[in-house]
Amino acid sequence: MKDIEPRFFDTENKILAHLEWEAIRVINFDGNHTDIADAYPKFEQPQNFWMQKYFDNGSDEHHGIKSKITRKEYQSLDDFYEALKPILKPKPRGKMLKDKKKRTSQKEYQRDTKGEAFIDNDPLFAAAAKSAFALAEAGADASVVVTKASELASEFNDEIDLTEAQIAVLCDYIQQRIDKHQKLDIVESKIIDEDNKNLYFMWGKIKREYPKGDTFTWTTKEAAAKCGCSRTNIAPIMKKLEKLGAITLIQPGKAGANSPRAALYRRDA
Repeated sequence: MKDIEPRFFDTENKILAHLEWEAIRVINFDGNHTDIADAYPKFEQPQNFWMQKYFDNGSDEHHGIKSKITRKEYQSLDDFYEALKPILKPKPRGKMLKDKKKRTSQKEYQRDTKGEAFIDNDPLFAAAAKSAFALAEAGADASVVVTKASELASEFNDEIDLTEAQIAVLCDYIQQRIDKHQKLDIVESKIIDEDNKNLYFMWGKIKREYPKGDTFTWTTKEAAAKCGCSRTNIAPIMKKLEKLGAITLIQPGKAGANSPRAALYRRDA
């Protein structure tokens, strides 16, 4: 039991530290206070402070998880950590919140303008967007787009078959995505004028994979591998692409074992 490596005991979030302490005590030490204190002696006193933080500042989500710990609804620590994931996910703020509001308003606009042809099926549109890249690479014509749209509509059937009008809307969406993949922009000339091979190559990788207006995650490790350059070069390259108007940083990345996240960008050109 003593080989369990806590994730939150040494972090600043003492509410999560308290929840983790309770989860380990109930799940791995059968609720025994003495056994967990013996296993983690240096945290025996601090955990009283964590508990006070929980009672003073805990949210409804925190209280819900605590109740499930008490009722022994988590069969393992993995179940507990899985339940924490929604809490660990950062709340939209700043540019990320603005981008989310923009996408929400666009969806409501589509709902109003499309009427009965509106499709409320996010997984279907996500799959359609993904398929557009391969279709653009293959130079697909209108008939191929229609076939693909019908396949996706069948695969992501939300218990209600799409009408002909909705299939037409889906085809238009896929074609628009194909056009975006193939479109060049004046920003590219500015990038070329920088005379920086790594900068231009990185932009080429982004442009090839993500159409204009798309958001995408981009870790330093992934970017360095795709660009074939040192990781130390990535931050300056991405900042330069931002300055030139090619991309926008929606949410900075965050390193760490407990809540790692990749930087979130939007392609603007």
